[in-house]
Amino acid sequence: MEGRSANTPPVSSPGPRPVRQFLRRALALALPRRLFVVSGPARCRVVCLTFDDGPDPDHTPRLLDVLRDLNIPATFFVIGERAARYPEIVRRIADQGHALGHHSYHHREPDGMTSRGLSDEVSRTRALLKSLVGGDVCLFRPPKGKLTVASLWRLWIGGQTVVLWNTDPKDYAMASVDSLRAYFDNRPLCGGDIVLLHDTHARAAEILPELAAQTRARGLSFGRVADWID
Repeated sequence: MEGRSANTPPVSSPGPRPVRQFLRRALALALPRRLFVVSGPARCRVVCLTFDDGPDPDHTPRLLDVLRDLNIPATFFVIGERAARYPEIVRRIADQGHALGHHSYHHREPDGMTSRGLSDEVSRTRALLKSLVGGDVCLFRPPKGKLTVASLWRLWIGGQTVVLWNTDPKDYAMASVDSLRAYFDNRPLCGGDIVLLHDTHARAAEILPELAAQTRARGLSFGRVADWID
């Protein structure tokens, strides 16, 4: 592991994608949700929408408007340096009842980050968010979903819950709203899904009304990752 050797393979990379997915599933099955989450409980009827990389001064407020109008609770994994730049948006996320998580301070490339460096970023971001919303933030999503064993251990010792996902439309790379809409048309959400989206562009807010109607028509509701952990 990184504490023993600099060449420890990350939990989720490198390696072929099937191997990474197997490791994620194995950890999710072996560990309690207070430590590691990839999806919700078996046979649950709840979907969790999660949003990474914000807050964004233009797109996050618009997304919050749409979530409020649709009565959808969500989970936001904010980047520390952006939270420091837009503290009023972070407060609004919490005030609207959404779960607040963090996504490191600088969102640096995981392969160049030591476990100690990541731990320092986590501590800095937690302190910032506590000063903004008044409570400790225990949900952490690693940049690109990559962690070494040493980093995982440091996070768990610090009381952090590592939250990944099982549904990733890669909305950040899509050329249009229609592409994102087509993804969910072809792959309707199921109970227990944790959906990875981003509030740094307009696409997620644009498709939410249709996605909400489609999902609720299947007898599903929306919730927060924190509710599964509690």
